[in-house]
Amino acid sequence: MNSDAWGQRVVEKALEYADYQWVATEANVMHGVDEDGHFVDTPDVTWKGEVLACGWWKVNETNVGIPYGWGNASTLEEFETGLAEGKYAGNVPEDKSRYGSRYSVGVDCSGLLTICWELPKKIATRDIPLYADVVDNLDEIRQGDVFAKVGSHVMFFKEFVNDGKTEVVIIDSTRGTGKVSQRIENVAELFRKGYKIYRKKQEE
Repeated sequence: MNSDAWGQRVVEKALEYADYQWVATEANVMHGVDEDGHFVDTPDVTWKGEVLACGWWKVNETNVGIPYGWGNASTLEEFETGLAEGKYAGNVPEDKSRYGSRYSVGVDCSGLLTICWELPKKIATRDIPLYADVVDNLDEIRQGDVFAKVGSHVMFFKEFVNDGKTEVVIIDSTRGTGKVSQRIENVAELFRKGYKIYRKKQEE
């Protein structure tokens, strides 16, 4: 598969997560401690965080976008199975020192990367340089590439908003939104914050 076709497939998979429709029950809501003693807060409308205001999904209604799940890299099939089994729909910790929960389903930013890049195991953002090379020239960016701040966050490049290439449409999973979604980011601001463009290494 050539690089353009591969990149298009990566973006299409990310968009599947952003556009995915699902229905939850009360069993998928959790605000408390799971059986392992790990804190879980699902980003449903009943959640009121002290820092993050990302409660969005509703019980017994059609929700759009796979919820953010700290430490999760659920496939769409695993997500649906998990919902049916009463697992928690997402987990958005305000404290990053908290552990993920094996009783939750969803994806965090690197979980989405793991799935869309078809990596052999769930990685963290600090692992991105092991699997990708830096693209120094913005003009060379293409679908399948990501903007990443190693150890912090990663987002997929979809397209430029304008010919001036000052803004990009990205797809990511964030604690701030509580879900996978498409958003617009300013390129200069991303670089100022320490983001770089990464491209998955060619398989030997």
